[in-house]
Amino acid sequence: MKSSNLLNQMKKIVLFCLGMFFGFSFGHAQTADEIKTKLIDVEKEKPFIEMRLFQYSKYLLEGDSVSLAAMYASDGKVGCAKGNEILSATGNWVRSAIQNDTRHVLFKSNIISADGDLLIESGTAEGRNDKGDLKYTFRYLVVWKKENGIWKLYRDITL
Repeated sequence: MKSSNLLNQMKKIVLFCLGMFFGFSFGHAQTADEIKTKLIDVEKEKPFIEMRLFQYSKYLLEGDSVSLAAMYASDGKVGCAKGNEILSATGNWVRSAIQNDTRHVLFKSNIISADGDLLIESGTAEGRNDKGDLKYTFRYLVVWKKENGIWKLYRDITL
């Protein structure tokens, strides 16, 4: 008799725990409308990303490493550099571009997709000298994050 009561009590405890688990799990589920409002309209945001790429090229051409660094989110990373290291990295890029006559950089987005509140962009870039001769090309992958309503570089990787 005691084992039967113990078994019944254990069943009740297990059922209670399962009920609590599923209650909390499903009680916090998002509706389709809530999910839709959080989705990023990539086509709507694409012109803003293209504008930011143009600004990046412009700052590099002008040798403005401070403005380049300001294009990164406060918690952004470029390669392994983060925080104040980004300013140092952009300064090195500007110096290198001036020394190698490759300040004319054109970025072209190939794919932009969204993941939550982030945009993921892959593209190609080419660097040219003042005469317009092609000096280099590379592929890149960046993650954009909105900070104070402005798309900023959150992760920046050259491939």
